[in-house]
Amino acid sequence: MDTKWRTLFKFSLPVTLIGIADLLLILIDLLWIRVFIGDTDALSALRLSTTIITFIEMVLIAVISALLIFISQNYSAGKTDQAKEGIKNAFSFSIYSGVIVMLLGFCILPFIKYIFGVNDLVNGYLNNYLLIYFAGYLFFSLNNFLMLLPRYFQKLKIIYMSLLFAILINILITPVAMLLFDYYNLSMMSGAAVGTVLANVISTVYLLYKIFNQDFLKIGLSKAMMSFKPTFQIIKEKKKFVGSQIFNGITFNLSMFLYIIILSYYPDEAFNVYAVGMYAFMVFGVFAQNFAASLIPIVSGYMGKEDIKSIKETVKKVFIVLGSYGVFVVSVILLSNDILAAVLSSETAMIARFKEFFLLYSIPWALNTISFIFVFVVAGSGDYKGGMYLTITNMYVIVLGSLLIIPNLFTDKVSGVIIALSLINIMTFINSLSYYLIGRWQSASLVKKEKANKELSAS
Repeated sequence: MDTKWRTLFKFSLPVTLIGIADLLLILIDLLWIRVFIGDTDALSALRLSTTIITFIEMVLIAVISALLIFISQNYSAGKTDQAKEGIKNAFSFSIYSGVIVMLLGFCILPFIKYIFGVNDLVNGYLNNYLLIYFAGYLFFSLNNFLMLLPRYFQKLKIIYMSLLFAILINILITPVAMLLFDYYNLSMMSGAAVGTVLANVISTVYLLYKIFNQDFLKIGLSKAMMSFKPTFQIIKEKKKFVGSQIFNGITFNLSMFLYIIILSYYPDEAFNVYAVGMYAFMVFGVFAQNFAASLIPIVSGYMGKEDIKSIKETVKKVFIVLGSYGVFVVSVILLSNDILAAVLSSETAMIARFKEFFLLYSIPWALNTISFIFVFVVAGSGDYKGGMYLTITNMYVIVLGSLLIIPNLFTDKVSGVIIALSLINIMTFINSLSYYLIGRWQSASLVKKEKANKELSAS
């Protein structure tokens, strides 16, 4: 087998399996809420909770992503001490930012109902779920970092085991917790959140033990590196790159937050078609997004070795795989749209809307999944200016601009929303591909910049 194919599948298939497991954790909550509560408003609340959580933790994720790219590039360049220092910084940051996100979450809970244009039942479910979720957020913060770290060292066995523990706990504990909460006249949505929190607690403890106590990554990590002392030296040294990642994270997640808010003020039918219909694409999209996401560690590794040719060859292969997969998924959805629509709703009017959504949205969705390839190449290369450009143009100019204008051009605003969502995907693909072809990302490397700075200082 071609070495580039071997490298690609070595990274992508395990990461894709991890993505499927992550999706299962979401679907487990969805399943038990459907079984024990059975209210569409509860399902919509779960979808909104994801949006709110992602929005609040955006800075945390941005900084961790920047540090992981720094760790990967330096490890690939043979600078193990720098990589270890990056891990220490990331651990410390995860602790303190986790506490901040928890407190921030509690502060915004009373005001959530004033943000979205949804009914009181949805807001009630949302409040009950997030109250428990934020109470355990420190473990979500640590677990997010620890689940990502081994991927950059191709040590994925512990991630499989961690996810297995989390899935089993969620499957077994969540229904018990929901029934106990109901027995004591408490919200079953809060019980669902308890299962999710406990799954993350067990996963975090397991990963801490394997990575720091047993040095599973084989780079000299130890328990002493699990320090609660603030350590942000690398964040300070690489403030431009980290700052750009924070800017991109804030910009991206704020746009997604505004995206959901705007949708919530269109007719309820339009919001429900999007919120529920996207679950079908989520199932299919988990492979595409995680396969494309494997480019980040691959690209960062090749950038550390200054091997641009291998990056381009790998991108072509990912393009072939995701293009073929997109054709397959679109065919399945279009051929089975009657069945899918009937599964998602029993109302005749909504079934017709879901069929319209699948018909108009499926091909543009396939193009959008391919656009992830180019976005992830830019991210893995360390091209912070390119990342800022793609975030602003894709998420504000294209997404919010289209969503605010296009639906209002149609008498039937529900159809207008569906058309707008479809056009957004097409324009995002064209914009992302264009930036990749320009090639500015090729000159971005955190290791290169460090060497250049040293030479300038010496002169």
